[in-house]
Amino acid sequence: MSASVISPERLSEVRRLATALADRVLDAQIAGRPVPTDQAGALAKAAGLMHDYGVDWPPLLTQALHGLVPDADAAAVEPEPELALPNADLDGLSRFFAGFRKGAPKS
Repeated sequence: MSASVISPERLSEVRRLATALADRVLDAQIAGRPVPTDQAGALAKAAGLMHDYGVDWPPLLTQALHGLVPDADAAAVEPEPELALPNADLDGLSRFFAGFRKGAPKS
C-alpha cells in the first residue's frame, strides 16, 4: 500500500462500494452460486484498507466475508467443495481474518 493519505470522501466511497459488492456476494451465497475470486479478493482488500484507516466496516461486508471464509471447526468435519474457487487463496483469507476474531491469540 502507498504511504499517501486517503481523503475521507474516498474512504466513504470505498465503504459504499464495498457495501454494494458485499450485497452482490451475499446474494450469490444465498442463491448457491459461486462467488467470483476477484470479488472475494476485492472485498478482502476493501476490508484491509478500511481497517488500516480506522473506518468501521459495513455490516454487509462482515457478513459476506464470514460467508467466504469457512469456519475452522466446520471445515474439519466436512469440507465444502463449493468454496474451492480456482485461484482463490482461502487459506490466506482465513489467516487474515483470524486476527479480527474476538479472543484470537496474537501471534
